[in-house]
Amino acid sequence: MADILLDTQSPAVTPAAGQSVLYCDSVAKKWQSKNDAGTVDTLGDLENFSTANQTGVSNFSSDSYLTGSNLSIPPSLIRAGTMYYLCFDMVKTGAGTATPIITVRFGTAGTTGDTARLTFTFAVGTAVIDTGIFEIWAHFRVGGASATMAGICRCTHHLAATGLTTTGASGTGIILATAAAFDATVASSIIGTSFNGGSLFSGTNTVVQSKLFNI
Repeated sequence: MADILLDTQSPAVTPAAGQSVLYCDSVAKKWQSKNDAGTVDTLGDLENFSTANQTGVSNFSSDSYLTGSNLSIPPSLIRAGTMYYLCFDMVKTGAGTATPIITVRFGTAGTTGDTARLTFTFAVGTAVIDTGIFEIWAHFRVGGASATMAGICRCTHHLAATGLTTTGASGTGIILATAAAFDATVASSIIGTSFNGGSLFSGTNTVVQSKLFNI
């Protein structure tokens, strides 16, 4: 069996008219193509996931970065229509009645130190045990140095309107958010999400799955 071994590299030089170049990106370690118009496409999506249960900072009673939510932005950078999807669970004990806050962050640290771009603040929880799933669908309306984002966060949980949050009814709460313009061209940027259950909250996360499309 023959192998083809190629070094990773930064974005290729724009090829001549009628040509396209294929190379392996040095950040995401994914195949990318660049056409004669200078357009870069990543072949396949970027994915991440958790590998162990998480209890965050003091069982998520303060803002905690979700391991597995973070995705490194390749040198092709963000464009209009780039989409970020995240799914994670949260199991709450009977403690904690604050407002759960989910924050999509964009920066170079991959921690809660990165700037909040989308903030989804759910209504207060109640002092009962509950299990739920949070999902985020977000996309960039504009890319580049003045990028903007819009997103939806949905919480689906066992209890109708108690437990994790009192937002919504029949066990489903939906929050919308938009972001002010920011520079999405900074090298080595990372998109990821943090969860803050608020004072006295006590929770455990088992699964985190994230994906970045159209980049």
